[in-house]
Amino acid sequence: MVIKYSALKEKDINYLKFILKSGTVTAQQIFLKFQENNIYAVYRRLRKLKERGFVRHEMLAHKVGVYIGTTEARDLVEADVTVPAKLSLYTIKHELLLTDLALYYEFFLKKQGVGFAYKSEREIRYEAIGEGDNASKLKKYNENRERIPDSIFYMTVKNGTTQKIWIELEINKKEQKRYDEKFKEVFEPALSSGDYAQVWYFANSVKIKNGVVTAKNKLPNGDKIKVYDIPEVILKDKWEEVLPNGSRNGKTTGEGESGPGN
Repeated sequence: MVIKYSALKEKDINYLKFILKSGTVTAQQIFLKFQENNIYAVYRRLRKLKERGFVRHEMLAHKVGVYIGTTEARDLVEADVTVPAKLSLYTIKHELLLTDLALYYEFFLKKQGVGFAYKSEREIRYEAIGEGDNASKLKKYNENRERIPDSIFYMTVKNGTTQKIWIELEINKKEQKRYDEKFKEVFEPALSSGDYAQVWYFANSVKIKNGVVTAKNKLPNGDKIKVYDIPEVILKDKWEEVLPNGSRNGKTTGEGESGPGN
């Protein structure tokens, strides 16, 4: 990709890559990701990208502005991601929380000396559905959606070993039968084959966590499925606790554990 003779700067391209990877983002998430000096610099750059047709702006519940990459942006940066045409309120909230989780562990694990990378749901979807017309891609996605992680985390410790973690973020509770079927048909073979070291399930509803714990306890390798609360840093916007120059007091909790990454 050549940006010489273009009106875009390298940081514009980096913004677009992050937006496309995430699906939907807020200005605050971009501010955190790139450690900008102030939020106004983020808004100025986003305004320029919007004027050039590379991002569009929508309001979430008439309160929070979100930014979405366009197909023009994807073509420009040659990103292997799906681009949302129309998003439900649930999808937007889900994607925003997944990006928050990725940012949290990027900062949190860096302080612990643990290498971190991740694949977003948009990248995983693109790999899963491949090429073809929209109708066939949608059909393929719906057939495989239970086998597509919400995200994949890669954690590399000091000895160079990398763990591949399947990430699930649950907002709405499913029937117990669906949990039982997915855990047996999807998680059991993924863990038994060694494709994934662990599954991390994030949920703040007691009912969801109970359903997940019930399902995982039926599996021989259910101990590799961890259930965690969404970190308070995310829910209460206490990012100073994990940012490079901030304090480090935040912890995640779940099932009596101190949280993943320990």
